[in-house]
Amino acid sequence: MDDAGASYRRLLSARADGGPFEAAGGGNGDLPDTDVAVASLIDGVRYLEERLGKYAEPEVLAELVGGAEHGLRVISGKDDGAFDRHDLAGLEAVVHSDGTRPVFFVEDDFIDVLNPAAATHAAALSRVSAAVRAACSAVGRVVDPSSALGFRGTAWAIGDGIVATNFHVLKAIAVGAARPDGRFVGELKPDVAVDFGGEVGGSGPDGRRFPVHRVLGVGSEGAPERASTTLEDVNFDGLDLAILELEPVDGQDFPAPVAVARGDDPATHGALASKGRSVYVVGFPGNPKSTTADVFGRLFAGVAGVKRLAPGTLAAGRGDVPGDDRRWVIAHDASTLGGSSGSPVIDLETDGRAVLGAHFAGAPDRTNWAHSLEGASDELAEIVPGW
Repeated sequence: MDDAGASYRRLLSARADGGPFEAAGGGNGDLPDTDVAVASLIDGVRYLEERLGKYAEPEVLAELVGGAEHGLRVISGKDDGAFDRHDLAGLEAVVHSDGTRPVFFVEDDFIDVLNPAAATHAAALSRVSAAVRAACSAVGRVVDPSSALGFRGTAWAIGDGIVATNFHVLKAIAVGAARPDGRFVGELKPDVAVDFGGEVGGSGPDGRRFPVHRVLGVGSEGAPERASTTLEDVNFDGLDLAILELEPVDGQDFPAPVAVARGDDPATHGALASKGRSVYVVGFPGNPKSTTADVFGRLFAGVAGVKRLAPGTLAAGRGDVPGDDRRWVIAHDASTLGGSSGSPVIDLETDGRAVLGAHFAGAPDRTNWAHSLEGASDELAEIVPGW
């Protein structure tokens, strides 16, 4: 079994053992019954059809069901065949639909509680609903009219009229973007903006779009020899962050910034982002350049770039990620795609408010990485006003 298969087995067996947030440390129990898993997948698709007012592509649905059935047989040891992309897409559809690692539409700054997969997560999210709503309202998509989808990634309010995103997202919305000696050089493209709306069906308040005014600062590049040889723009020695200032718009208020976990917090000593901690990620998945199957995008062609929330756990805390000598990378297992770049990874425990990290990359084995803001506090202090 390859790494991707092992990841899906861990997630699904932990779900069968006792709950959606038990996957970080293992999952050695039985896998879900194939018929039950496929039924959940189909129920989830039918719900989305009703919610969106459009039908799923029948060939894609049949392909996903077949992939789910075969993929479950392989990870259970009942079939010694190799995985293909159909199996991985089918297993991804299962973890979305059965409540293991779902992806919820955000509506009026909260999750779509009628989604069948919400049953296992609604209580935890509702307990801190005010914090979740505040976080969702502070997350926006990075608008680029020149791109095929019209957006490039995700940003979130870290200060008054100030947002954080990834440097590789900034590279996509700027001409000649580079960061020699930790300084930004380049020119923003015309009409780039951050839209804090973008909910499915246009729900949520209007007037949430602000032009990007300038780049306040960027994270350090990292030693070139430390860059990944297999994943573009991934270098654990560098800090894949950019801080942007937005232009005010008459009659519109900037969203309130979210709280950030800091490395110099005397209450947590920079150790809040620990392995096994429950988190949620808010962003705009949907970019076709993704290492994980875009199940939703294939089923419902043309519906992309809407705000979604994905719960999960931290698979590795600060200092636990191999190759992270700077201790500013953490790993999580929430469902993400291209377009999720820059998304805040938010603590779901305690009061549900603190941003623990900024998602920047994922691998084909379903590993996701984020920059620990506790680990990056010193660099953020140099580029975020009032930090």
